[in-house]
Amino acid sequence: MSFAEQDRGWADWLVWQLQDAGRRATAAPLPAGGPGAPAVAAALRSAAGHADQVLVVLSAAYLAALGGENTDPPAGDHAPESGAGGIPAERMVVARVEDLRRPALLAGAVSFDLFGLEPPVAREWLRRQLAVLPATPARPEGAAPAPSAGAAPVLPAAAAASAADTARPAGPAETRPVAPAEPAAEASASEPTPTPTPGMLAELEGVNSPVRAVALPSTGGVLVSGAQDGKVRLFDLAAPTRPAALSVIEYGSRLTQEWVRALATSADGTRLAIAGDGMRVMLWDITDPSAPETIFNERGHRHYIRAVALSPDAHLLASGGQDKTVALWDTRRSGTASLLVALTDHRKGLRTVAFSPDGRRLASGGDDHAVLLWDLADPAKPTRIATLDAHRDTVYAARYVPAGTLLATAGGDRLARLWDVASPAHPEPVADLAGHRKAVTALAVTADGRGLATGGADGQVLLWDITDPAHPARVAAFTARHGGINDLTFSGDGALLAAACAGKATVLWSTGTLLATANH
Repeated sequence: MSFAEQDRGWADWLVWQLQDAGRRATAAPLPAGGPGAPAVAAALRSAAGHADQVLVVLSAAYLAALGGENTDPPAGDHAPESGAGGIPAERMVVARVEDLRRPALLAGAVSFDLFGLEPPVAREWLRRQLAVLPATPARPEGAAPAPSAGAAPVLPAAAAASAADTARPAGPAETRPVAPAEPAAEASASEPTPTPTPGMLAELEGVNSPVRAVALPSTGGVLVSGAQDGKVRLFDLAAPTRPAALSVIEYGSRLTQEWVRALATSADGTRLAIAGDGMRVMLWDITDPSAPETIFNERGHRHYIRAVALSPDAHLLASGGQDKTVALWDTRRSGTASLLVALTDHRKGLRTVAFSPDGRRLASGGDDHAVLLWDLADPAKPTRIATLDAHRDTVYAARYVPAGTLLATAGGDRLARLWDVASPAHPEPVADLAGHRKAVTALAVTADGRGLATGGADGQVLLWDITDPAHPARVAAFTARHGGINDLTFSGDGALLAAACAGKATVLWSTGTLLATANH
């Protein structure tokens, strides 16, 4: 898929639709600036070299990238047998997202209109189109080519209503959708209409194993990621679009299967906790992120550790393991004296632990579908104060909202849920956040408590405004394009959101404008 950077929202939506239909799809933006028609043609030829079909997201921004080459061939000219830069026209598909004329570079390619259509209309039309297209379209002499059924794009809903279509009548190589006779139904929550999407700042690839955890310390300017190769990598975000490597912490070796599974940072951003398959918890001083120093390294679990959290002052560390144990550690001590208590109330392995903002309570959850709430008035003797039947499947994540009276949980039942924990002994469900097609595996909350991000095994990230917890509003839906989401985190000011992805990448987005607009 070829698109201008300004249309990334459309490109992400199309990729999501294609992948949801079981097709492989990748999207590549045009080079920055105004590359001109020759450079665009070269980019399209490159894309065609490793794809069966190339889809162009055509907009005013795309035309601008062509450098003014923005008109169709003169009337009467024969549609060329080859499209952009010599690519056979039957391998080119144009998705118009704005009402404008096709450039000569894309003459002869089949065209679809995405603007001004209700979601059910576009989907229904596409289903009919796919049903009637033969697997290998016939090419009568002089007839314009059509896309093959196996590669035709799945169309999204229009991003916004547009003016009446006043463009010229569709020619033989351009097909326009026709609304079905029945009234269009409103789009369901599981098939969201395109919404504003945050700008993707960076994709950190090159790691040869899935990324399991991510952190953005509150000090700002640093990104931390932990992967299954046993390494924790720290990056300088002085230029967020070009993160620069700062340092690497060795937690374990991939050869010995000592994955990094969880990260946590202290409230002041100077401490980093690491846990994983090495069955040990580590605490590092990252005041100088280019030269981290270890200050705590202890073992205590009998199986790998899948969750870690730090109290606000970093004096307490909580860990949750596959051994069904929640351990509480005093990071100011060492050796056996550092392990304050091992809690064994969970019936299955742990997936998440979270301290309340004041450090006086702890939430733990995992494969037994439950979230347990603990009072830490005496950290050596925690008191279990409540049990939440949180989800119908594994609890993958739990996070306190900064005010401390709200708890968010994420489950394998494809839901995230908000809980009122103002009275910790009597928690009450407040709202369900639906929209993921698979398990919700990650949560992140902004420091002001007004924004929430959910990530799923479906590779989707949903952004929510929870200013009114009883009526959460979805602000955006977008894809990381690198497989399932293992972890999410916001920067301290909410301007950045980072995701740890199963597809061996860490992705960074700019989210501040979207959240500020929603909260306003």
